[in-house]
Amino acid sequence: MFQPVTLFGVTLPLMSFILIGVAIVFLIVVQGARTVVTNRLQELFASKHYDEFLDTVDDPLARFFIPVYNREYLRLNAYLAQEDTESASRSLDLLLAMRSTARQRDDLLSVAFQFYMKQERFKDAKAVLDEMKDTGRNEARVASYERTWEIFGNKSYAYLDQMEADFKDADTPTKISLALMISTQYANKKEPKKAEEWQQKVRDLLESDDLTA
Repeated sequence: MFQPVTLFGVTLPLMSFILIGVAIVFLIVVQGARTVVTNRLQELFASKHYDEFLDTVDDPLARFFIPVYNREYLRLNAYLAQEDTESASRSLDLLLAMRSTARQRDDLLSVAFQFYMKQERFKDAKAVLDEMKDTGRNEARVASYERTWEIFGNKSYAYLDQMEADFKDADTPTKISLALMISTQYANKKEPKKAEEWQQKVRDLLESDDLTA
C-alpha cells in the first residue's frame, strides 16, 4: 500500500497547504504595512508637514516598501513644495541619472523642464526638451514646452500673431498665460509699450471675477 511522504510527521500535501497559508498571511501583512506607510506619507504631504514627510520617507519601513527611485521622487516633491531649490536641484540630478520606466521618465522630464524654466536655467531646460523630443512621446506637451522655451529661453516673438488671435476666445486662466507670453514676446521684440499693455492685461485678469468665481 502507498504511504504518503512525510516530513517531521507532516504529509507533504498538508505541508503545502501550510506553506500556502503562511505565504498568504505574509502577503496580507506586507500589503497592510505598505498601505500604512503610503497613507501616512499622503497625510503628511497633504497637511504640509514636509520635514516630517521627509523623515518618514527615510525611515526603515519606507526604505523596505518603496523603491529607491520612488523615494527620491517623493523627496523631490517635498523640496518643490518647500521651494527649496537647492535640494530640489540635487534631487533632480540624482533622478535624471537613475534608471526608470518610460512613464516615470516622461513625468520626471516634465517636472525638470518646468523647474529649470522657473529658475531661468535655460540651457538645462533645453537639454531636457531635446530628450523629450527624441522620445517621440507626448507630442502636444513637447510642442507646448518648445514654444515656452523659444519665448522665454530663446527670446523669440514668432508666436505673437497666433497667440493674439487665440486670446480672444480663451478662458480666463488661458488668457493669463497667453497675455504673459505675448507681453514677453513684445519685450523680446523691443516694444516696451506693447509689453506693458499686455502686462496690464495680466494684472487685470488676475483681479477679475471670472478667475475667482
